[in-house]
Amino acid sequence: MKLITSILFSMLIVPQFAFAFKQGDTQSSTSLEETCKDLRIDLSIIQTRVKKANKQIEQQSSQIQQLAKENMMFITSIDSLKSKNTELQKTQENDREAFKSELGQTNGSVNANNTALSQRTLYGATICLALIILIIVIVYLIMKKMKDSSSSIDEVRKAQEALQCAQLKISEESVKLDSKLLEFAEKQINSTSTKVSKGEEPDHSLVVKLADEIARIETNLSKMDKSVKGYKQLVQAKDRMINNVCANGYQIVSLMGQDYNDGMQFEARFVPDETLEEGKRIITGMIKMQVNYNGKMIQPAQIVVSQNI
Repeated sequence: MKLITSILFSMLIVPQFAFAFKQGDTQSSTSLEETCKDLRIDLSIIQTRVKKANKQIEQQSSQIQQLAKENMMFITSIDSLKSKNTELQKTQENDREAFKSELGQTNGSVNANNTALSQRTLYGATICLALIILIIVIVYLIMKKMKDSSSSIDEVRKAQEALQCAQLKISEESVKLDSKLLEFAEKQINSTSTKVSKGEEPDHSLVVKLADEIARIETNLSKMDKSVKGYKQLVQAKDRMINNVCANGYQIVSLMGQDYNDGMQFEARFVPDETLEEGKRIITGMIKMQVNYNGKMIQPAQIVVSQNI
């Protein structure tokens, strides 16, 4: 700083003195003093400007250092974000692989459950068919015996009682089988937790088959005496199963006992029933239940309508 000031002062003083020597002694000492005074003023102004320039340089240097620090911080943050982004991509890839594996296992479990449910249904139908054949044989033997021997009121009464006992036995066995079937289906529904990605439609086959079984059970219950052993327990198991699937977004709609009208968009099978009032039409059987999923129908109902028209 002092060196710069001295140089500037010399640059201003030397020309003035050279000019003074060229003029000779014609100029007075007063003129020299005024010139020196002006030079001091100019030097003071220059020093002030130099100080301001130095301060600006220091401020700019400080700003440059601050910007350099902020730039380093940004670079560090970018590196950290890149590292986190890489970790997130790896995590997403692992999640996709795990989801695909779980979805494959779930689909295999659903297929196995559907097969098991079909086998149980076939087993129950076989037993029911065997019992029906047994009843037919018993009735045939009784009728044959009644024809071969002299008929009496006691024999007829015994035959009726035997037939009623056989029917009661069939009803009780049917109730037991249906209760076991619902118990098995409930375990399968509870143990199966199907995971699907957003927007993907799940597999409804297990719930649809269960709804068909519930339709058959409801139809049988409507024709069965309420005094049959296990009747109330079967009704409770059926209702519990319907509520269970409702918790997973499904709705199994029962139409039993409702009046039928032409505005119902269902596949209907009509059977005559003269015990009804004339012009009356009532839904007395369910072939397939209506099944909704999240408010959307995935299976329409198939019904049996008794009518007196």
